[in-house]
Amino acid sequence: MEEDYFAIERNSQQLNDMYDPETNTLDIRSNGQYPSGVLSNLCSNGFRFEGVLCGSMEGFLQSLKQQEKSKQLQICQMKGGNARKRSVTSWQTDQIVWWKGQAIDRQGEGYQKLLRRAYQTMFEQSERFRAALMQTRGITLTHSSGETNPYKTILTSQEFCTILTEMRDNYDKRDKGIKRMKRVFVDMDNVLVNFESGLAQVNEEIKKEYEGRLDEIPGLFGLMEPMPGAIDAMHKLQRHYDLFILSTAPWKNPSAWSDKVTWVTKYLDDVFHKRMIITHRKDLCQGDYLIDDRDKNGTSEFAGEWIEFGSEKFPDWGSVLEYLGQSYPTNIGGVKDSTD
Repeated sequence: MEEDYFAIERNSQQLNDMYDPETNTLDIRSNGQYPSGVLSNLCSNGFRFEGVLCGSMEGFLQSLKQQEKSKQLQICQMKGGNARKRSVTSWQTDQIVWWKGQAIDRQGEGYQKLLRRAYQTMFEQSERFRAALMQTRGITLTHSSGETNPYKTILTSQEFCTILTEMRDNYDKRDKGIKRMKRVFVDMDNVLVNFESGLAQVNEEIKKEYEGRLDEIPGLFGLMEPMPGAIDAMHKLQRHYDLFILSTAPWKNPSAWSDKVTWVTKYLDDVFHKRMIITHRKDLCQGDYLIDDRDKNGTSEFAGEWIEFGSEKFPDWGSVLEYLGQSYPTNIGGVKDSTD
């Protein structure tokens, strides 16, 4: 059974809260509560580094002390506690460590680059480790139980905390440096799907039964056809915008919720796979544009720009594409788009 990394005790032993609010520091310890314990090298944050499977960062670090490749691979795959038991001190004599048959000076720049590559790989591959590290934004990391003499340890506490802090801060800088695509929310009823096309397939007896509340007819939404130009428009907008469906389903028609997902899967799964929000409060969603035909369910309070589909300004998808295409050098609505 997978270990609960948010637990406050392990094996009947209480885990310690390693955050000090007075100094705003987090001491990284294997017996620390989340996120401290997850950041420990002993935690089983597995990753594959330069073709070698590593069961933990401790496994990787301890393996560097082994010149024999077979022993190195064996230790590298171990979880933290088992790997630590295989620690040796023979490398300290000449300060040489090994990786995949290559001798590396423990005190050299090449060794520091190797450490950073390994930690960066674990950061990229282990979602658990990455989430724990990013939760420490604004907090100073410490490692009080670590050795400080670089001639006696494979990794000093200062080296450890510096590497983690650099990764954390660089990740935030990278995010800020990326130019975000503008986000567009798209309604479904009478925007992507033709409501009347579904009604046309329902017999008159059922329509009479649900008169005044036709949107509550079971299975109705699964019968609807796409609006003219809607499918092509989504594929064009996808190249330039971050697209999400933002729709509302009748509260008293449970089938409508699943029918809408079925419709998207059938017609636009390549665009909106797991990018669908169903809510009665569209104003709570943050984005740049909302394409909707009505001002209901929070549309009129949407913080971005409401593109009123079906209005005089935006009567169809051609007009919407032409308007949104003004933000880009290519004409996403017409034949000038060389990617068509």
